[in-house]
Amino acid sequence: MKRNVILTILLMVSLLNPVRAEPETAVGTVKTTEKQWTLADCLEYGIAMHPQAKIAASTVASNKARLLQTRSEHDPQVSLRASWQRSKSELPARPSSDNTSESLAVSKTLYDSGQRELSEKAAREALAAAQARYESTLTDVAANIKNAFFKAQQAQALLQVRLETLAGYERHLEKVEGFVEVGSRPPFDITRAQVDVANARVDLISARSQLKVALANLSRAIGLETTINIAGFAHIDLPTIDPNSKKQLLQEALQRPEIRSAEFQRNAADYGVREARKSLSPSLSASADYRWSGNVSPQDQQWGMGVSMSWPVFDGSLTRARIDSAKSQLDSSAATLENLRLSVTAELENSLTGVSDAVERYEATSYLVQQASESLHLAEARYYAGLSSPIEITDARVEYARARGSQVVSYFDGLIAWSELDRVLGRLPAELRNIETAAESSDGSSEQ
Repeated sequence: MKRNVILTILLMVSLLNPVRAEPETAVGTVKTTEKQWTLADCLEYGIAMHPQAKIAASTVASNKARLLQTRSEHDPQVSLRASWQRSKSELPARPSSDNTSESLAVSKTLYDSGQRELSEKAAREALAAAQARYESTLTDVAANIKNAFFKAQQAQALLQVRLETLAGYERHLEKVEGFVEVGSRPPFDITRAQVDVANARVDLISARSQLKVALANLSRAIGLETTINIAGFAHIDLPTIDPNSKKQLLQEALQRPEIRSAEFQRNAADYGVREARKSLSPSLSASADYRWSGNVSPQDQQWGMGVSMSWPVFDGSLTRARIDSAKSQLDSSAATLENLRLSVTAELENSLTGVSDAVERYEATSYLVQQASESLHLAEARYYAGLSSPIEITDARVEYARARGSQVVSYFDGLIAWSELDRVLGRLPAELRNIETAAESSDGSSEQ
């Protein structure tokens, strides 16, 4: 029930397109938005405006119309006809005359050996498959957006590390210049410190470029043609996985929308085979009509009604070909479903491994950062006391910057791994589930 509420809201939003992008300003040849986008902003915009979401929503609407069309094929059919004809003869004894004709006809299929029922069931299963594909598309789009957003935040955090590293080298250069000026350190130390500053600036340039690329990829994942800015990063603890929940997670993964869509598609193909086998079955229909015609008043009036039966006896190889084609579609749908089920176990195992690996790496790199920070403080103290060379302090700063970078990468790898786990399980992100909760609260308030 909860999932249906949010999917209905998102489907309506996708079809009506009520979301609008923020005001855009031109910066050179690149457009950028002034707003700082949060993850919730990106998800809300992306699932409503991304082309893939629109395509999936349109497919659902198309299958709804096809189901209605199937239901209407055997409804009573009413038709009206009217005609007028004027004729004129060259003979004086036969002057011109007007003839009119009107008719009202009603027809309905009474019996078709169950073909209508099978056709409607197949259309209903196809609609359910399209709705499940829409859910799967939203899950994929949301996961891609989350991954791209975390990649952008990762690049943002790495840029901050490079800025802090450069600031540390610049402070060290100022101190070295003071030591050289009073004669306590040789001039070579200034050269070494300047090289360190230059290398840090090169790393900073690279980090800025990587952030621009990450933001561009995020815009693409959202479905925007503009470059956006993202909100600042707020640290949260990485969640862990209960080792005893693997069986439960596997059952959840086997019910994800992609697999349910394949199941519905297989059912639709099965109904298609059964319908094709009834192509040579008899059908019964009834009709009635009322007609007015003539060139004088009152016009001739006629009515009629009847029942007709049709029973195709031989149509060459047409029915056999239809059955073979329907069977091939059924075999293909069944194989697709089997392949999806087989891949679930491997995908889930890879996702769980990715989550646990990222958490372990983050814990290890956090300890490494602590050790590298202490080593850097010791190296600085030894150098400023004149007990070590500039190479030692450079190595300590490099190790500290590398440890900080590894910590950032492992942390965001953990967030991305959780996002991928949601994709494997067929879950919408928690940020979108909050929309569902708000919608249900609103419905409850209105009922009261």
